[in-house]
Amino acid sequence: MRPRNSTEKYKNLWESTLGAARGLFFAIKEEKKICQVFVALVVATTVCGIADIGYFQILMVIFSWVLALICEIFNTALEKALDYTSGREFHPLIREGKDYAAACTFVALTFAVSLTAFVLWERYKGPQRLHEQTFEAVKL
Repeated sequence: MRPRNSTEKYKNLWESTLGAARGLFFAIKEEKKICQVFVALVVATTVCGIADIGYFQILMVIFSWVLALICEIFNTALEKALDYTSGREFHPLIREGKDYAAACTFVALTFAVSLTAFVLWERYKGPQRLHEQTFEAVKL
């Protein structure tokens, strides 16, 4: 296993996988926004599991939150790289790049929240509405 501050390449796939896992755990531990998205992923998955929604819906919710987590990790990595290369000097192109990366994260988070809310809404309000529509159809 290579030291944390080393720039040499990994020797094999196993070391590369362990390094990537360490990077994920480090990002969750050290970066507040990444940690918040990860906690939201766990909470959304737990709530959907408790709500007893279908497996496909749970998989879609997990997928949407993992996508948001991936976008947040890339956003953070890009911001750190741009800050390093610019020496923290202001440049309009760097600001645009950061804004675009943040927009990507925003879209992914909006999708994840919307999908989770829709799945939970359908779980608790959908059957009742369907029952009312069926009752009205029978009444006519």
